[in-house]
Amino acid sequence: MSTTTRRAAWRAATALVLAAGLAGCGAGSSDPAAGPFSGENVDLVVPYEPGGGYDTYARALAPYLEECLDATIVVRNEPGAGGLVATNRTAAAGPDELRFQIVNTVGLVSAQIAEADGADFDLTDLNWIGRVAAPANVVVVAQDSPVQSFADLVASDRPVRFVAQGPGANDYIAPNILGAAYGFPFEIITGFAGAPEARAAVVTGDADAHVLPVDSQLPAIASGDVRPLVTVDDQSDPLLPDTPTIYDAAPPDARAASVVDNLVALGQTGRALIASPQMPADRVEALRAAYRCAVDNPELLAELEQQKRPLAPLGGAETADLVARVLGATGEFRQLVVQSY
Repeated sequence: MSTTTRRAAWRAATALVLAAGLAGCGAGSSDPAAGPFSGENVDLVVPYEPGGGYDTYARALAPYLEECLDATIVVRNEPGAGGLVATNRTAAAGPDELRFQIVNTVGLVSAQIAEADGADFDLTDLNWIGRVAAPANVVVVAQDSPVQSFADLVASDRPVRFVAQGPGANDYIAPNILGAAYGFPFEIITGFAGAPEARAAVVTGDADAHVLPVDSQLPAIASGDVRPLVTVDDQSDPLLPDTPTIYDAAPPDARAASVVDNLVALGQTGRALIASPQMPADRVEALRAAYRCAVDNPELLAELEQQKRPLAPLGGAETADLVARVLGATGEFRQLVVQSY
């Protein structure tokens, strides 16, 4: 299969999933899903400290979910082990626990593929409520970097120095896969306290590039500290409309196409809402209906757009299908994920 054919097939499959996932979010979906949660306090767990992107999405969603669910949503931050502590608790929650959670699906899928220590769950067993957002990864360089395009990185005759927070992190996995797919020399510098510290090394010239989701890079791009080279997606990102996609900037050859396609699909799993496998079916359906109701509210859309945190909603069953598809990846992509831990 040619790169063009493979890309067209991937787009068609994704379009079908998106179309199916958004069905039911139109007329009539704003009615409150009265029922198993009515009048209850329900925990919406954020597996990180307050103030980040996941926390922002959860707190923005909460009042709309309350209205649609006829319940009180309590946002709880449960940080630890890169989100694994809270996710393990949610996966093990009993049928009577009123708890669901926002997750870094990209990180969880990668951890399960790599059979990472501490990931005590099976994503195919979880109840998926829906995808919230799917910000594409973007490769950035310092504003004054001599590198003008992603093609310049691919053509580099010296190792490209990427920065990352550590093995298993998004900014560690992505450069490993990109470097291997395109065959350019690279090294990854780690040991930073967090993404801002890693990015600072690029700004000062101590490293060359950094890869993180668009919304995480946007403040540094807007301030002029860094410059975007490419988004790792098959369509332009609305927050960076002038930044080329990876397919346009450096079309992968036949060998690399499968790896790049799977990396894009991994990014499309995005940020999602999950519930325990033990949660009763009527409660799962109530949460899914409330989520469809919430993301159909124009006030929520406007609020998140203002914060540069756009929604990319997908239904629960369709999100589960997308996750299963990436978990089922074989060959070089899977090996590269494993090597990134």
